[in-house]
Amino acid sequence: GPKTLSVKKSDGSVEEMTADAIIVATGSVNAQPPIPGLKENPNCIDSTGALSLEQLPKSMVVIGGGVIGLELACAYAAFGTKITVVEALDHMLPMLDGDLTKIGVAHMKKMGMAFNLECPVQAVEASPVGAKVTCRNKAGETVSFEAEKVLVAIGRKANTASLNLEAAGLANDRGRIIVNDKMETSVPGVYAIGDCVFGKAQLAHTASAMGEVAAENIMGIPAVYDEKTNPTCVYMEPEAASVGLTEEQCKAKGIDYKVGKFPLVANGKSLIINGGEGLVKIIADAKYEEVLGMHIIGPRATDLIAEGALALRLEATVDELISTIHSHPTVSESVRECALNVQKRAIHIKN
Repeated sequence: GPKTLSVKKSDGSVEEMTADAIIVATGSVNAQPPIPGLKENPNCIDSTGALSLEQLPKSMVVIGGGVIGLELACAYAAFGTKITVVEALDHMLPMLDGDLTKIGVAHMKKMGMAFNLECPVQAVEASPVGAKVTCRNKAGETVSFEAEKVLVAIGRKANTASLNLEAAGLANDRGRIIVNDKMETSVPGVYAIGDCVFGKAQLAHTASAMGEVAAENIMGIPAVYDEKTNPTCVYMEPEAASVGLTEEQCKAKGIDYKVGKFPLVANGKSLIINGGEGLVKIIADAKYEEVLGMHIIGPRATDLIAEGALALRLEATVDELISTIHSHPTVSESVRECALNVQKRAIHIKN
């Protein structure tokens, strides 16, 4: 009920609890698509199962070309598992800038991974190997892939099914709790944060930031959650990170923009770490050259993206990145070089 919890304890007893404020932070669970034969096959696993296998499978089909599927695919491919990815859409990693995805997919192909796009799964059957995944390809033909294990990574859903949200009158969208920018739900004194919330990024660092906002508001300190500076990080090989607008989003919004690109093959530290594979890309407003987005694939990308997040928070311009001295030899120098390339005056590449 409103501000009332019924808690079943480990000894079986039930206690009713009330409080001035309640924060719902129940997270998310793996979503299981209604694919015939999937539930019945013990060789079909989710991301939790993929982290607890007792021996390395020789082959694995990954259903889903999103973050979770490709992060685990890269890990298993590095261990020597033959990976086949099947994805219903016509591209991988839809949340990343297209230039980053191209580099990532090219590297994953070099690792021996096979990709089948526009290839929705129709059914899963038993197989002497482990499981057989039947799909319909772009041409409308039926194709199948066999592997020891099938990793189902089509996303996650809010873990709220057991909470009985209606009893408390919490507004929700198919179990995802609706909150305002103070993380308040539709019931005063009840807050929600993290993966169980509707319409926000499902990431550890966003959940943590939401938790701080909720706690501050409960304590009477006004705070709002703003996702503008939220970086998306993908721990594939090489790792990728993105903050702000992608080029595709700028086009869709009709924003007049400039682009700077700097290949990491021209960065000494990147050459040492991974042979210089990767790219830094900055998107800036055409008139004032305010940084609108930063996109990085390559070594340390998920650390470097903090500079882009800070640039967005401070409404920094390309000039301000350029006039900030970056230490050498570091991968971070490439961010300054990329900012220089927005103005077509980078030092270590042809502009």
